[in-house]
Amino acid sequence: MDLSGCKQIRYIKLGSRGSKVDQECIARNIVYIGFGTAENELYRLASIGQWDAFKALYLERDLNGAEQARKQNATKATNQVKAFFEAGDETLWITFYGGLLHYGSFSNQSLPKEESELGGRIRTLKNGWYCEDANGKELKVENLSGNLTKVQGFQGTSFSLSNEQCSYLITRLSGKVPDYIVEIDDAREKMVSAVKSAIKTLQPKDFELLVEIIFSRSWRRVGKAGGAVKFTDITFEDPLNPDRMIAVQVKSETTLQEIKKYCKDEQLNRYEKFYFVFHTPDQAELLEGFEAQESLEIIDCNRLASLVVDSGLIHWLKEKTS
Repeated sequence: MDLSGCKQIRYIKLGSRGSKVDQECIARNIVYIGFGTAENELYRLASIGQWDAFKALYLERDLNGAEQARKQNATKATNQVKAFFEAGDETLWITFYGGLLHYGSFSNQSLPKEESELGGRIRTLKNGWYCEDANGKELKVENLSGNLTKVQGFQGTSFSLSNEQCSYLITRLSGKVPDYIVEIDDAREKMVSAVKSAIKTLQPKDFELLVEIIFSRSWRRVGKAGGAVKFTDITFEDPLNPDRMIAVQVKSETTLQEIKKYCKDEQLNRYEKFYFVFHTPDQAELLEGFEAQESLEIIDCNRLASLVVDSGLIHWLKEKTS
């Protein structure tokens, strides 16, 4: 989606919780607004831009609460309906649904239409809802800044995002990576490379211990590392479901023939997953043209180095190798 003409970004809540209006809007590539616009006279005033008259009639029709609160509600409703009715393709609309951020804009020719099923007015998006950035990456809520996702807690229906939120969102939608993220990624790449070199200097027992520590972050060990067990070095169970078992075989150095031997072993079927971990040589060099069966997962030094960094084991590795 071309964002070059975007001048403002508005968040809109598509229906109240549990109403399924949001589901309908996403499926039909529409945006919905209520605020009494299903009523013919309010709609007529909105469609010709008579906003003072719209606010006066909205206030007249609202019989709930104190006068001051009703006046405030009428002002808020008028401002939100006006933004909805008058927005063109320079306004980007965002909403959240199904754990994703969705965004789109109206064409200048898109006019509000009656929507009897929803009880308000709708406008059709020019090219539908998008939920991916320019690189095709899904805009998952958990991967977005909390300064943006906090808008989901807005008690009203629609409002304009702040300059800071707009700047962040345009950057994310365009797929551009901030300079500080580039610096972090470069630093991490250098760290992983250094960790990889350090891992290759570990003695076999320390290498087994490193692998055990990493797996123990998510699984509970039930079998002893190393020793006389022929097929596995370590076995683990899921702490929340002990029936789920995995096995780990650790080799400092290995060959393709050795990996193939494990693939043929009938004990492989005893476990939900069997991990074959080694540090020499690199997997790409060793396994070219070889496809492991689904129950076997191979972890070489490249992936292991990333796991060491992500697991916070840099200090442990330094102490063991310095």
